[in-house]
Amino acid sequence: MALESHKKQQNSNRSLLKTLLILFVSYATVGLCNNGFFSVLPFISEEFSLTRIQVGYYAAFYFSSAALLAIISGSIVDRFGPKKSILAGMSCMGIILFCYGMITSYQIILFLAVLAGLGMSTLTPSVIRGVSMVAPLEKQAFYLGTVQSGYCVGSIIGPAVLPLIAFHLNWRISIQIAAITTLLIGLLTYLIYQEQKATKHIGINGTQGIGILKNTDSIDREISFKDGLSDILNNKSLLMVCILGIVFGTAEGSTFSHFTVFLNEDMGLDKVISGLGFALLYIGGVIGMASLGWISDNFFKNKRKSLLFLIGLFAGIMFLVFGFLSHNLQISPFLIAVFAFLSGIVVIGWPGAYFVVVGILAGEKYAGMATGLAVLFIRTGIFLAPILFGYIADLNGNYQNSWLSFGLLIILISILYLFKINRA
Repeated sequence: MALESHKKQQNSNRSLLKTLLILFVSYATVGLCNNGFFSVLPFISEEFSLTRIQVGYYAAFYFSSAALLAIISGSIVDRFGPKKSILAGMSCMGIILFCYGMITSYQIILFLAVLAGLGMSTLTPSVIRGVSMVAPLEKQAFYLGTVQSGYCVGSIIGPAVLPLIAFHLNWRISIQIAAITTLLIGLLTYLIYQEQKATKHIGINGTQGIGILKNTDSIDREISFKDGLSDILNNKSLLMVCILGIVFGTAEGSTFSHFTVFLNEDMGLDKVISGLGFALLYIGGVIGMASLGWISDNFFKNKRKSLLFLIGLFAGIMFLVFGFLSHNLQISPFLIAVFAFLSGIVVIGWPGAYFVVVGILAGEKYAGMATGLAVLFIRTGIFLAPILFGYIADLNGNYQNSWLSFGLLIILISILYLFKINRA
């Protein structure tokens, strides 16, 4: 009997690890696709003679559709499951990215970016849903952070490789290679990914967590979109955490949209080295996603919302650091690399710690929809920040005031969030 139980546990563990690996690889490919494009922006900027605000337009257009469909996409994932949603999202992104390589107008690229964002809108809730279906509640932050760090791994590989291809060939070929990779991995994920049904158990503060048992029908009851959204909006703690997502979206969006151009134009690094600097940002993100999730599970079990304040605070501090470094060509490239890495830990590495709070506060029944609402706030920040960040930089002729003003804003909102959760 004990031997049979041990074998079942081993099979369960293998199934868990297989699912996490599949989700990791698929999300890594998405990171390669997305941030591989951002890493070649200096080449695109040179070809189309773009201003800094025009550089920021791409992220704004890309995430506009993703933001508008965030809640609906979460509901779609709840209905169709992560397997089909991942295939649809990666196929949409891959096809459109391939088309970028054949277009000679930046305005048309911006238009297509809106369509590519439709594909991206399903991927974040798909990965979160996929992890939540198999991961035990007490380890969800760690597993979710680890899987989402796959996005950072792809965001390291893309910026390390695609600018080199762009330098020796051209940026169009480099982007089409990323697009073909995305299509192939999306298809492979669909063929080998086996979805599992989850079971509910009681988690922190009586909320419903998600277990790893299979073949249960207890969570299959569908809820209406209107009723689900009403319940979520009445959850004040969840709503405050969702609103904080604007801070994280602002920090991340303004950084990945402008970082390579900042390194190239303000700090005097060449285009390929700027791409490597972008990769270092995401190396920090990999460390941050796994470590912040682990810290959340082990040191902030009952105070996970407070950890989010600390992440926002340090993100704002790193923005101030870049503001003081900006336009100083005497700064050592090694020091720039260190700060890029440290910034990535919080500016890129926050999702694992953040989304587990959303999941816990929402409960399994509303996990997808609550994730969609949180993503709506996050992508609102990602949509607005790159344009304003670039506009301020164009006014000043460099990015110094952009870093400083955004850093102060991020710190201020994070403090207001802490004040609110302490009073709640």
